Amino acid sequence: MKRVIVTLAVVLGFLVSSTVVFASASPPSPPGQPSTGYGSTQNYICSTLYNGKAIDYNNAISFGDELAGTKCWVYIPSKLKNGTTAPVVVYLHGMFMIVPPIYDGQIAHLVKQGYIVIFPEYNKGWTGLLSDMDQYQMLDRAIAAVDTALDLSAVASRADMGNINLAGHSNGGNLSLCWASRGGVPVKSITLQHPCYSMEAIPSVVRSLFMGGTVELDYRNMAAGITCPITFIGGTADSIARPNQLSSAYRACVNAPTKVHYIYSTDSHGDPSLQSDHVAPCQNDGLLPASILNLLSSMGISGFEQDSVDYRIMYAALDAALDGKTRVPFDRGKWSDGVAVSPVMTAADSTVTAVTIYQDCGFEGTMAQLPVGSYTLAALQAFGINNDDLSSIKVPAGRKAIVYVDDNFKGSSKVYTADQSCFVADGLNDKISSIIVQ
Repeated sequence: MKRVIVTLAVVLGFLVSSTVVFASASPPSPPGQPSTGYGSTQNYICSTLYNGKAIDYNNAISFGDELAGTKCWVYIPSKLKNGTTAPVVVYLHGMFMIVPPIYDGQIAHLVKQGYIVIFPEYNKGWTGLLSDMDQYQMLDRAIAAVDTALDLSAVASRADMGNINLAGHSNGGNLSLCWASRGGVPVKSITLQHPCYSMEAIPSVVRSLFMGGTVELDYRNMAAGITCPITFIGGTADSIARPNQLSSAYRACVNAPTKVHYIYSTDSHGDPSLQSDHVAPCQNDGLLPASILNLLSSMGISGFEQDSVDYRIMYAALDAALDGKTRVPFDRGKWSDGVAVSPVMTAADSTVTAVTIYQDCGFEGTMAQLPVGSYTLAALQAFGINNDDLSSIKVPAGRKAIVYVDDNFKGSSKVYTADQSCFVADGLNDKISSIIVQ
């Protein structure tokens, strides 16, 4: 009996100690900035601006009037990418994300590699929050500010005028898509991070209070002016720039020689989680008024930090574009416990021949390209496709798509070897949950 009691005591002690150790174990941490490859520190060549001061907007060249929407900052590195000259990155901020500190991580990443960065503040300061709603005027102000910046002697003597690149976040992505059609300086590449092309996803109470009378750019027609490579990046948790918006914009770029649409998901395996919401491309709240931050929080937007999403997705994609590539070898790395971070998915690629699925009839709405393979519901959701939400499909010659009404390739099915513009006729509209492509 004594032996039994001792044995039970030992077992109980082991269980209690194991529980304490387990409970006190820290959750895995996310990967940091890589040391090599796109998004890394590998190509850093300087740590200051040309004037010897720290890489900070207070030390950058600035001109214009903030309240008039003509303010602009120019960052010139102390060491230029090409020795005597440097490529230029024009960075267009999100709506009322007007101060450079919001994007200071990415700006510093570019400057440290020897790139010149131009940051036009196209909104009319915080005072324009209730009245500055004409996107055509915003774009015109941004274009004029960039033209002025390029004419500055300090810039003109250093900039490679044949290598100007455009990057935009949120509404800045909208402006970027329409840049060429409105007469903006010719650019070599365009990289769009969570671009927002319509106010439709903004909560009605926010639209009525702050965005009444918005005049939206006609991106569907203006995007035809793009004749350079373009990269789209979106997140499945983005409630503002939804996947269907990016799909629509992607289709509108009919004259882009190459275009790719990437999408990624939130990964909550560890702490802090890696968000894919609308402000994931931001690295700082950057002096944003509390009212703006509260509005963003009410819309489920809270990703104001420089983290693995920035290093390994946003920075990497722009680095690749500056290197002449739209096909990015994203390396999302691993959590500290060795688990791989969820991958970046290619929703569409202009050079890939694959089955393309669409949210709406007539080949509209959110789209995703599916190469040969098997796609469960979870795999489809990684592309931003919701369950029971598909309505049309394009199947290129030589390919076959088998669609199933249930997950894991179960339930009723149908084989498609040609395009189907609407599943209504087949009784499958908004009923598909898994697909096999052969």
